Amino acid sequence: MADRGASTWEMKSFRMPQDRYDVAILGGGLAGLSLANQLKLARPQTTVMVADKRAEPAPEAAFKVGESSVEIGAHYYRTAVGMADHLDEKQLRKLGLRFFLPAGDNSDITRRVEFCTPPTDYAVYTHQIDRGVFENELFERAMKRGADAFRGWRVVDVEIDPEGGHEVTLSHEGEQKHVKARWVVDATGRHNLLRRKLGLGTETGHHINACWFRLKGGLDFEDWTDDEEWLGRTWKPGVRKGATTHLCGQGYWVWLIRLATGPISIGIVSDPRFHPWDGLNEFEQAFKWLQAHEPQLAKHIQGRLDEVQDFLVIEDFSYASTHVFSMDRWTLTGEAAAFIDPLYSPGSDFIAYMNTFGGDLICRDLDGEDIEERLDFFNFFFERLFTPTLWLYRDRYAFFGNAQVMMAKLLYDNIAYFQTLAFLFLHGKMTQLEDLGDVVDEFDTIIPLLERMQDLYGEWHEIDQRKFEGVSVLSTEMPSFIKAQHEMGEDFPQEQMVRLAKEKVEVLKAIAVWTFHMAAKHLPDPPDPERPLNPLVISLAPERWAEEGLFDVGDEDGWTLARALELIPGIEAYDLEARAAVLVE
Repeated sequence: MADRGASTWEMKSFRMPQDRYDVAILGGGLAGLSLANQLKLARPQTTVMVADKRAEPAPEAAFKVGESSVEIGAHYYRTAVGMADHLDEKQLRKLGLRFFLPAGDNSDITRRVEFCTPPTDYAVYTHQIDRGVFENELFERAMKRGADAFRGWRVVDVEIDPEGGHEVTLSHEGEQKHVKARWVVDATGRHNLLRRKLGLGTETGHHINACWFRLKGGLDFEDWTDDEEWLGRTWKPGVRKGATTHLCGQGYWVWLIRLATGPISIGIVSDPRFHPWDGLNEFEQAFKWLQAHEPQLAKHIQGRLDEVQDFLVIEDFSYASTHVFSMDRWTLTGEAAAFIDPLYSPGSDFIAYMNTFGGDLICRDLDGEDIEERLDFFNFFFERLFTPTLWLYRDRYAFFGNAQVMMAKLLYDNIAYFQTLAFLFLHGKMTQLEDLGDVVDEFDTIIPLLERMQDLYGEWHEIDQRKFEGVSVLSTEMPSFIKAQHEMGEDFPQEQMVRLAKEKVEVLKAIAVWTFHMAAKHLPDPPDPERPLNPLVISLAPERWAEEGLFDVGDEDGWTLARALELIPGIEAYDLEARAAVLVE
């Protein structure tokens, strides 16, 4: 054997799991491997096993959805998982989120209303990730850091026994192995092993489908036009292709994500109430759909069909779990726990939440701490993260083709993310309960406002469906948007964190007041902008205003439009009519 010069893979294939571990991670995908690396970095003496049913390394470019990471997920991978060097050297730094709203038949991208988040600040990172390359590196690093990571080992069953140790039954090439573990982490993805076994499944009420493929050689949509004025609108020439790009229309959006290995990922996410699934669930049907709804994109794929590398589908992809952490010493992570929607790329963020909370519980338990109070809080806190995020998506696809409504939604949703969750996570507050409480108390006051805002967008769409074209909103005109982004990457003492949280709440209220008056001017009897109101109960249903106390506030506590505008200079950039966008009759 010594003369044979065995490869690393051949050597590894003869390894066997030990009989007992501190932590058994079931599944070797993004969530499970990230947690394995996190645990070994945080507490090197922890014995960790990862069992992945896939026998071979993941293929490049033609693999899994989830290539885009936003601020929380990227920060988690860079810091807690120790992957900053890999992300800088082998993956692409993302240049924000970019959206194109519909114009005519979508055959000319220069006519489409364009929105993007501010240029990424140097201290805050987001990435476009080739999942195959990334997961293979996670696997290798987990091994180097001391975890027992195995490919080709399928999880057959788990018997939960918090007293004597859970028993995991593994299968490899027809033989079985039984492993004991103090903690079990279900990272089996949509196999949902523990979720099914323990009856933890719940519905989200969000019924959306997705299909996607990779196109070899990539694609740059700036090549679709030679319009110099449009090409010159961005803050830096040629940056558009670096963003996670969304082509939007009623009931759907299409993603364009460039990968460092060369291909571009193209996906269609749609509401079946507008776009039936049987018109998208095979590549031929999906391509015909693109020809009908996104003809400019389809035209640039037409001559390259032989370069399509794969085609994958997921029907009705959204679901949830009743809880994700248990005093019986098991946790769920990634898609083994829940999934909402890929818009805004929250998948890696939720991996970060679950692994941050779960890893904290595991390490403290192994160190002999009583974790019951923390575990109860993390289950509660996770629900407080999940449900408001769901509000962003459920029953919202109907107005994805309304340029003005979407402009307001994209502004609010993104600045709210910067101001609250990303602000907390990037400052390391998620497990510092003594500090977290004071900041969260400030943010708690506006959580109901997030749902109010989403409902208001739907109400606005019902009364205002004007079609706008021909402008780009680059989010560089609004100082509070830029400030929110920069403050994610700056260090602050606790007292200043609380003060900033109060200021951020005021900014979000101000945007809500502006949005309300933007929409309410289309009512038969619009409210007076000088009349003080309570932004926490805004709606476009005048019959509810008195009952809900919209105007039951004094001059000191109430918000006029003028007071709101003082806090959010530059917000006029998001008023398409004020920007002299083309109004199409």
